[in-house]
Amino acid sequence: MDMQEKTKNALQREEEIAKQKKLFIASAVLSIPLLAAMLIMAFTDIMMAYPKVGLGIDLIQFFCATPIVFHFGRQFFIGAYTSLRHRAFTMDTLVAIGTGCSYVYSVVILGLSIFTDLHMMSYFDTSGMLMTFMLLGRFLEANAKRQTSGALLQLMNLVPATAQLLSPEDGETILEVPVSRVKVGDKVRVLAGCRIPVDGHVAEGNSDIDEQAVTGESLPRFVGKGAAVVGGTLNLTATLTVEADKVGEDTMLAKVLRIVEEAQSTKPAVQRIADTVAMYFVPFVILSALVTLVVWLILGATNAYPSAWRRKGNHGMETPWAAFAFNFFISTVVAACPCALGLATPTAIMVGTGVGALHGVLVKSGATLETVCKSSCVVLDKTGTITDGKLQCVTHLTAGEQLPATTVCQIVAGVEGQSTHPVAKAVYEALLPYHQKEDSVAVDVATAVTHSGLGVEATVRVAAAGTALTNTTAWTSHTVLVGNLALLQRHEVQLPEALLSAVTELQRHGRTTVLAAVDGTGCFLAGLSDEPKPESAAVIRRLRKEGIRVLMVTGDHLGVATRVAAEVGIPPEDVHAEALPTTKAEIVKQLQQEERCRVMFVGDGINDSPALAQADVGVALGAGTEIAIEAADAVLVRNSLCDLLTLRALSRTTVRRIYGNFVWAFGYNILMIPIASGALYPVLLFQLPPVVAGAAMVVSSLCVLFSSISIRCFRPVRVEDL
Repeated sequence: MDMQEKTKNALQREEEIAKQKKLFIASAVLSIPLLAAMLIMAFTDIMMAYPKVGLGIDLIQFFCATPIVFHFGRQFFIGAYTSLRHRAFTMDTLVAIGTGCSYVYSVVILGLSIFTDLHMMSYFDTSGMLMTFMLLGRFLEANAKRQTSGALLQLMNLVPATAQLLSPEDGETILEVPVSRVKVGDKVRVLAGCRIPVDGHVAEGNSDIDEQAVTGESLPRFVGKGAAVVGGTLNLTATLTVEADKVGEDTMLAKVLRIVEEAQSTKPAVQRIADTVAMYFVPFVILSALVTLVVWLILGATNAYPSAWRRKGNHGMETPWAAFAFNFFISTVVAACPCALGLATPTAIMVGTGVGALHGVLVKSGATLETVCKSSCVVLDKTGTITDGKLQCVTHLTAGEQLPATTVCQIVAGVEGQSTHPVAKAVYEALLPYHQKEDSVAVDVATAVTHSGLGVEATVRVAAAGTALTNTTAWTSHTVLVGNLALLQRHEVQLPEALLSAVTELQRHGRTTVLAAVDGTGCFLAGLSDEPKPESAAVIRRLRKEGIRVLMVTGDHLGVATRVAAEVGIPPEDVHAEALPTTKAEIVKQLQQEERCRVMFVGDGINDSPALAQADVGVALGAGTEIAIEAADAVLVRNSLCDLLTLRALSRTTVRRIYGNFVWAFGYNILMIPIASGALYPVLLFQLPPVVAGAAMVVSSLCVLFSSISIRCFRPVRVEDL
């Protein structure tokens, strides 16, 4: 479903709300005479004193109630007929029975009043006003459901309808075109204060980008040339030229919308139970109402209760025993409608998944949202999940007096700058400041040979600082080795004792080491580490405090794994190192079988996808691979482990609200059935009017809806809260 179709569906929802509103208003206008007639009949004896006036009132009620029931309320009869064709019973069935029976009964009474001298109370007011209340409920329900999907609509509205496309012909002419016409490779101009229409990268300009609406990140991000940007985010400070990398259904926002829509259409286990209960509950209500009718008819026909029970109004007007029984029947059918039960879960799931999307937490199904808070074991991948996934040079030192320390650093930086290997990039970035010094030498890498798994062998020319680079520049040539210890040992390089002891110490602490030798003499050492994210230790501490067992699995060697685990607070016995992708999945399966617990796995790489699929809940980080995200049940868009706590908190909030809705729905029906059926009449001496029963049912459903909508007040967990 593309963005235009999603917008079309949103417009259709708005049209449905407008339609239900019109039906209710028209019905309410015609209900005014019905209400007036009901009050006249209730507080006067006009039916007995002036039969013809009473007949005239009944005729007015007939002409008002007929269009209300069969024109404005025909959707309920159509729904009831459709469900019966499928051998099912729904809320529409109960409404159709309640209003239809009271209408038919009233028509019979009206006929008797016209053609005989028998004058009895009709129920046109009941059928008409009951249908009006049902239409009010349908309108309010449609309006409330729009609010439950408000997060989805909010996300849809992030994408601008048009884009300022730079003409492919001259690259300068600006064309205002629909976003759907922008193709991959096109360039669009984004003014300050406007939203970026596509996923892409900055081709020109610098600005701050507000990504909160898409990723949940509250702080603006500075972007410059080459920086990736996401469609739907807000350009804050300056004009940008963005080249489109992904458009239409391939954009991140489109994927977010697709995930949220799919989640809202799925049913968790608790909803399947509710559906089963509702399936049997409606026939039970109908049977209870029929039993109520038969019992009260028998009691009335045999005078088994005092006739004073049927007396009402200031004039002591007595209701016929058949009508008295019929009141209990209609009230039972209408009051016990389980529509609140049917709304309890889907509305909460809709709001919960929508709120999660607004805070950068994408949940792919209602079942996932239900299971997350029940998980008692969390397995975390190390690289990119607990750690940043990016090697950083935490220390470096030089040795020997052959060359100045700054010159050695500049030579190593020159060699490593030729490589795209993550280790080389980390060393280069750490040594880059040496190139920016005023007294830096000129370095030219003449040749470079990569030894797979070992490092680089290069020939480097060096010119003195401040030398003008011309054809006559005096260069000094050096043979340089940069790599691991094995590379230097292969070339029989002698390392100073200081470097050897430093290598041993760094490796003992789980650091990756990079050595360099110039002209056969070891002179440089760098210690690299993939450091834990700032929030990792606090998140793991919170999880353990909540009674969650936290484990770490990694393909890295044991020394590195143990160091990282110690830094973030994971016990050594819960660390699994040198794990293959299949091993990670086996560890998850073993926990599920031996510990008999629900396992949540959090990872970001291709090698995590088997474990993500095996876990009860697989959570992928947004910066991970497409395969990992596809295999996962939930996605943390911001790549922050703190959002794992947000996911758990949102799951708890949603599940609690679902159970709270069920308690309300069941409690309402348990209370209303005995009252509506008259089982408590001998004690209360109160008969629930069918109109009031209908109003109570509407209020019950709205309570469930607004209970679910209150999930929108959910606040995500922030790092500063830990």
